[in-house]
Amino acid sequence: MSEEQGEPTDKSRDLLTIIMVFITLIAILLAVFLSPDSVFDEPPPNCKDCAYNTNQNKLKNAIAEYASRNDGTLPILNGTYTVTGCSNCSVINISALLPVNGGRILSEVPECCYLSPSGNDNCGGNASLGCNNEGSYIWLVDTQGNVFSYCAGAGCTTNNSGYQDVWP
Repeated sequence: MSEEQGEPTDKSRDLLTIIMVFITLIAILLAVFLSPDSVFDEPPPNCKDCAYNTNQNKLKNAIAEYASRNDGTLPILNGTYTVTGCSNCSVINISALLPVNGGRILSEVPECCYLSPSGNDNCGGNASLGCNNEGSYIWLVDTQGNVFSYCAGAGCTTNNSGYQDVWP
């Protein structure tokens, strides 16, 4: 059939194909750049950072539950530490949160709990509770129930509260 009968020519078909290819490429580029999970976004935190945050949240919830069961009393030991954001933080008594002592709030001592040679740690120096030399953190609580940590294990370069690039 000829052009006069309304059929597209080869040149017009080629032009339409080129236009469709460009539209498709633009759509793909827009999808990549406008995607909420774009390949250019920050990478997710490493799993050690996630593990730290998970343990901190578990302890914060455990402290709140313990306090609600015990008329606002916090499960603390005699030791204190000073860290960023807390000048006189008390050491959390992990033992009080365990089933063996009636706590039934935590099923076990978090793997990150450091066993301090001085005994000023979450297990009161009692290794049989689960604190160990491979842990890195001594968990602390202020009078409002906020949870902090003191990095004391091998690899700790600072004692500031928060994840310190070491785990457990």
